[in-house]
Amino acid sequence: MFVPLLRASINHTPLPSLGNKAPVELFCALPLPSPLDFCVDLEQKEILELTDPPELIAQKLSSLRDSVYAMHRAADAERDRQTQRNKKGQRGARKANFSVGDYVLRSRVDQKHQDKLLVTWIGPYQVVSADTHSFVVKHLVTGAEMDVHASRLKYYADKYFEVTEEVREHIASQGIVLAVSELKEHRWCPRKNHYEILVAWKGLEPIEDSWETFRSLLKDIPVLLRAYVARVADTGLSKHMERASRFAPS
Repeated sequence: MFVPLLRASINHTPLPSLGNKAPVELFCALPLPSPLDFCVDLEQKEILELTDPPELIAQKLSSLRDSVYAMHRAADAERDRQTQRNKKGQRGARKANFSVGDYVLRSRVDQKHQDKLLVTWIGPYQVVSADTHSFVVKHLVTGAEMDVHASRLKYYADKYFEVTEEVREHIASQGIVLAVSELKEHRWCPRKNHYEILVAWKGLEPIEDSWETFRSLLKDIPVLLRAYVARVADTGLSKHMERASRFAPS
């Protein structure tokens, strides 16, 4: 019973996707009858014709629709402006002036001194991808990538910047925090009266292996160092470990 009524309602309803035309106009080439052409006066029990023609009613509806759209556009624009004002009011907030491929500097917090952070700008890094509020940057020496908030980066050079060997040396001298890959061998240093261990670093080439003091490694990586001493089974190194462990802070 209701299916024909629903079908008639759908076929005779103008749609914005059809250019405010009804399906019956476009697909059947029939004029669109308007339910507002007349109305029934229940008290007088007669049909009354409306004074305004359907074309005028359509114009008024279109004008009303445009007015509503304009009102919402103004509200959306004001909301966007308020959002921008809120972002500008945030501490340290600024709009990123770099894009993927550019070179940037990253702020590194070295330590706290009297409840204040000491920040150092290091780099440059290359931006490899962008997210909504952060960027993925690549270290030019180790190739390691990290996700950094936009407020912790600042523009250094565009993507055509030439990374020379001097630039790489400068980056390598910035106190990079490296992870130990392997303890390879050891030697006794008579001049310093202690052992040195040859350390391989993750992300670096073998030619960049470095000799580090036994004392510093016992402080930084005691578990790895003890495992190495047990593995090589060197009597002198084992005794040195025993003596150093007695004086090492617990």
